[in-house]
Amino acid sequence: MSIRREIILNTFQELCFTNFGNGIDNISNLKADASERKIYRITSGNNTYVGIYNENPDENNAFINFSGSFKNSGFKVPVIFAVSEDKLFYIEEDLGNSTLFKHIISDESQDVMPLYKRSLSDLVRFQIIGKDIIDFKDCYQTEIFDESVIKSDLYKFNEFYTNIFLNNTLDGKIIEDIIRVSSGILSDVDCGYFLYRDFQPRNIMLKNDDLYYIDYQSGRKGPLHYDLASFLYSGSIKITEEQRKILTDHYLNEIQSHVITDKNKFLNDFYFFVFLRLIQMLGSYAYLYKKRNDKGVLNKIAGALNNLKSIREKLDVPELKIIIDSLTGFMN
Repeated sequence: MSIRREIILNTFQELCFTNFGNGIDNISNLKADASERKIYRITSGNNTYVGIYNENPDENNAFINFSGSFKNSGFKVPVIFAVSEDKLFYIEEDLGNSTLFKHIISDESQDVMPLYKRSLSDLVRFQIIGKDIIDFKDCYQTEIFDESVIKSDLYKFNEFYTNIFLNNTLDGKIIEDIIRVSSGILSDVDCGYFLYRDFQPRNIMLKNDDLYYIDYQSGRKGPLHYDLASFLYSGSIKITEEQRKILTDHYLNEIQSHVITDKNKFLNDFYFFVFLRLIQMLGSYAYLYKKRNDKGVLNKIAGALNNLKSIREKLDVPELKIIIDSLTGFMN
């Protein structure tokens, strides 16, 4: 056994004894997807828990504190049972193995639209209620979705995706154009809501017919549009354009009970955020391909490119269409 694993086991053992009165009877690794965290299922006494080890205490602190605020307000998120003093380890409620994504692919003939609608209704609660109940000082990256976030996503996309898959990098002027456009749009939308940042079916758990939500630690203040784009254009969702329209209308009906929204303006801005999200996804996929030799992301890349192609005519910004053309080979 490595020294590192021994430290991990001993720390979880201590947390279990202190908080549950029992040691660890069994511990097994769980897949962490794209995360750098180490995730374990722990059996202690008659119960199972999920143990997290993450060397970024600020990220852990964001998740722990956000979880407490959400749980206290009745949101379906995991209970945090125990946290180590250095905040590198914590133990949370075990929500099982079934994500909304796994449920979708388990039977592609089933009607999953009701679950998608429930997810988007819950998203509205996160966005509207969340902005008033969490302390944004706990955000571990930035407190608000702004130009710096967009720049970071663009540079990651440029460094990994264009270098690896296109054998070049984007012209600096193109990046400057996107940032300029972004600055104008961000100044014209309300960025005061809770932005989940990675709201998608892999981060929604299905337990006893209830939906539970995880992985909101990258949350911050931001616009409504981005999370809707993350969900409807996720690499882990399979819907038709007609279903996207139905779900978008459902979301807008839900949000308009809380916020007066100009539907046409919302949709005009929405596809800009879809563009940003898809660029962010391509950068992340390419990063996983490069750093982990994860060839499974190749199909996701193809899906993201198809989604980019599908929104081309819904964008009013020539600079963005130029990028889509260069990425997809789309010709008029």
